[in-house]
Amino acid sequence: MADFNQNTLSSLIAAGVLTQSDVDKLQRKAVRIQKKAAKAARAEITLGLVRVAFNELTAEGNPTQHRAVWNKVGRADFERDEVLDALKSLRDAGEARTYKLSNNNFQVFWAQVVPEVTEDENGEAVIPGVDEV
Repeated sequence: MADFNQNTLSSLIAAGVLTQSDVDKLQRKAVRIQKKAAKAARAEITLGLVRVAFNELTAEGNPTQHRAVWNKVGRADFERDEVLDALKSLRDAGEARTYKLSNNNFQVFWAQVVPEVTEDENGEAVIPGVDEV
C-alpha cells in the first residue's frame, strides 16, 4: 500500500494486528479502488468532450450517429464503448434522444431533444428556451 508507511505495516504485523494476508488483501483492494477512481475520472473527461462534439454535430437540428461523434472526439484516444456510454449519459440526462428508422441497431440516430410545445393563455405556441420576437 503506497500511502502507508512500511514501518507502520511492519509494526502492525509484528503486533499481530494484521497478517501478511490482510496486507495483501488491502493492497488488492487499494488497487481496485484506484482503478475505479481512474475510470470514473476518464468517464467525466469523455462525457465533456462527447457533449461538445454532439452539440456541434447536431447544432442545426441534424441527427448524427455514434461513429461521427467518436471520430470527432478521436477514435485513437477513446474506445467505442466510452463514447457510447457518454452518449447514453447525455440521453439519460435529457440532453439527447435516440431513434431508429429500422430494426438495425447500426442505424441508431442521436439528436438533440425536441422542445415540448405548449400554448399560452392566448392559444399561441410557446417553446421553452426560445425567446419571443
